[in-house]
Amino acid sequence: MNGMKGPSRLWHLVLVLVAALFLHGCHPGAHHVSRETGMAAGPHAPTIDGAFAVSSMWLEKNWEIFVAGSDPDGDMDYIWAEVSQLGGHMWDQHLLRLKGPHQTRFKGVISLPTPSFQSRKIWETLRVTLRIRDRAGHYSDPVTLEVDLGKPTRESVPESWLDARRQSLGVIFFDFDLDRAEKTDNFKSW
Repeated sequence: MNGMKGPSRLWHLVLVLVAALFLHGCHPGAHHVSRETGMAAGPHAPTIDGAFAVSSMWLEKNWEIFVAGSDPDGDMDYIWAEVSQLGGHMWDQHLLRLKGPHQTRFKGVISLPTPSFQSRKIWETLRVTLRIRDRAGHYSDPVTLEVDLGKPTRESVPESWLDARRQSLGVIFFDFDLDRAEKTDNFKSW
């Protein structure tokens, strides 16, 4: 650079700066800063390592949704849950925050209380889709579970999930659609 003068030296300096910025951003250990929290966020997406819930149960009980997740960056932010009542117009979204050691790895249970109403149908189907989001904005692949309410439970909780009951990940309160009857008298006959 000692022999360079004027514009050549300036171009060389610009190229060195651009290369330094580009190479720093491509480094696999580089961490991004979350726009929302201002905290360091890693390049890897979180994963749902497993999930389980019974597929049928009586009303007036808590539906236990067992889930395990991990993120090598340790920056998981929350579990995003979308709940829907099939055949109805009711659906809702919930965020269950993950804090402390649960931002790297967790195994726990989400509770969803079911209503005591007697539907005009024999049973109701409830669906929950889970995803984990980290501070960098990465999402895990979704996991979907369903339960038929108003039927006896067909399976028991596997032994591998029993210890997850010690770690509550939160409660989801869902506003069930209570009126499921069709209004046939409002239709005109053709």
